[in-house]
Amino acid sequence: MKKLFGACYYPEHWEYERIEKDAEIMKSLGFNVVRIGEFAWSVVEPNPGEYDFSLFDRVVDTFSKKGIEIIMGTPTATPPAWLVELHPEILQEDEFGHKINFGSRRHYCFNSQIYRKFAKRITEKYAERYGSSSAVIAWQIDNEYGCHNSTVCYCDDCAREFRRWLKRKYGKLETLNEAWGTVFWSQQYRSWEEIIPPRHTIAGHNPSLLLVSMRFSSASAIEFHREMAEMVRKHSSKPITHNLMVNFTEIDYHKLSKELDFVSWDNYIPGNYDYQLQGMNHDLMRSLKKSPFLVMEQQPGRVNWKGVNEHHQPEQLKYWIAQSMAHGAFGSLIFRYRQLPYGAEQYHSGLLNYNGELTPRASAAKEAFETFKEKEVLFPVKETAIYIDYENFWIDTTSGLNNNYTLFSDGVFASYKALRELGYNVDFVFPEDDISEYKLLVIPSAYYIREEFLEKLPKFKGKLIITSMTSSKDKYNNIRLSVPHGLEEILGIEVVDFGGTEMELDLAFNGKRFKGGFVVENLKIVDAEIVGEFLSSGFKEFPAITQKGNAIYVATIPEKNLLKELLISFGLEKRAKDDLELINFKEFSMLLNPSSEKREIEHDGKHIYLEAYCWKTFNPFQVGQ
Repeated sequence: MKKLFGACYYPEHWEYERIEKDAEIMKSLGFNVVRIGEFAWSVVEPNPGEYDFSLFDRVVDTFSKKGIEIIMGTPTATPPAWLVELHPEILQEDEFGHKINFGSRRHYCFNSQIYRKFAKRITEKYAERYGSSSAVIAWQIDNEYGCHNSTVCYCDDCAREFRRWLKRKYGKLETLNEAWGTVFWSQQYRSWEEIIPPRHTIAGHNPSLLLVSMRFSSASAIEFHREMAEMVRKHSSKPITHNLMVNFTEIDYHKLSKELDFVSWDNYIPGNYDYQLQGMNHDLMRSLKKSPFLVMEQQPGRVNWKGVNEHHQPEQLKYWIAQSMAHGAFGSLIFRYRQLPYGAEQYHSGLLNYNGELTPRASAAKEAFETFKEKEVLFPVKETAIYIDYENFWIDTTSGLNNNYTLFSDGVFASYKALRELGYNVDFVFPEDDISEYKLLVIPSAYYIREEFLEKLPKFKGKLIITSMTSSKDKYNNIRLSVPHGLEEILGIEVVDFGGTEMELDLAFNGKRFKGGFVVENLKIVDAEIVGEFLSSGFKEFPAITQKGNAIYVATIPEKNLLKELLISFGLEKRAKDDLELINFKEFSMLLNPSSEKREIEHDGKHIYLEAYCWKTFNPFQVGQ
């Protein structure tokens, strides 16, 4: 697989004469690819039906002569003003019925057939123009589906398509009414026309409606992508991707990835920086198709969209690129090439400053590119796995036991950090995936587990850790009559009652004290051993942790340190220091230092030093504490 290194480039933002100079600069920085075109609809089609590709023709021709290839982005994320003026009905509506106005981006409705007509037309024009170009090596359809809370729309177009979609899924209204329990609050439907998306109401919506509407919204985005990809495939055989986002769960990325020839994603720091969070997103992207991925946008320093757009040292960029490569990337493109003094992203940093001069970030990127360009694509070996299903993220946003709990951060990420801080590789597995090769599987609060996955668990030979609320709901977001459904035999327990808690819970395991929280369950022991107890008043009689064979169940949300202790009790050894990243491959291991400080480890009786933001490779090894 060819390595790709470069940046996201916007020639429409600069003087026409700058193109050749930029190509020369990029070549000197080790670029072999740029992404262009994804926000340029009004440049290419300044008036309805009037097309001008001369700017991108010049870029493609100039860059190809320099040996720099092109990923062509299609521009449907930015409908131009003339289209909104002609057809204001393409705009999204929020749950209050307010139009999402022109003036930003992603202001279109996935289910507007009028918009799809114009979107397919401009997408096909791009494909006709560059489909046979040898310089264009891949296509990016649209840009960041769902960004800025644009996944869900409540307009009349969505309402009509939602009804059609439901009719195909359920067939009969009686089936829908029974599945959703619409007898509650007198919500029974007599006709399909009575069903509307979950617009603003005075009290909470039916949880089944909320879950199904998220399925529909995700499916709408994927169907939109499929239609645009068909326009490209009519004229080009080059691979197609879409740039996925950090920590994003509103669209089922596993299903979307089936429509992509390769996964790409945009690596940004969404809140307070935690290198493990970036690592988790890399591992998720690799897991979607079980293959290497591309970082389509790599944050080079500060961004423009946070409350405080922090400064980052240029050396960190070198580490971020190395981290992505170690987790399975086959390339990295910096967003952006040059800082822009105007527009909504004017504070976003780049490799070049506002005046077009190189920044220290450019040197850091060049050094990282040179380090990895000749190496084989790295692919971590299978060791441990975490189960996820995007539908559980959607269930998590409906009414729950404790709405302060977030499945993504308090469940999945906590599990991930526990595994990674011990030094183990992590894959994410989905309902249809084979789990037989993993030595350990964690299922963190998976409210709904599909039957196809439940059937695999009795045959699983590895260790199993399951946390509270798992398999407590059915596919309609209704609570199961028996919890945890399908796991009673494996775990040897039943959940007889449960509740949320605002306080942290003390519990004991392996002679040590730990914390749990958010929810607490009262378990009935059927055929399991109690290995952990609650110490907090009011819950002392409740089993906190049970074990049957190779399966452990935790009757609350465990803190990270408790999860690490559970892993150690299962025989996993601590391989790495908490503040270093250890990644294992078939023939060697890599240790990365995400810190601004030098780190020291002891290996084979020798002291080894890691400079700030640097990494080293070794023969396969375990790093002691």
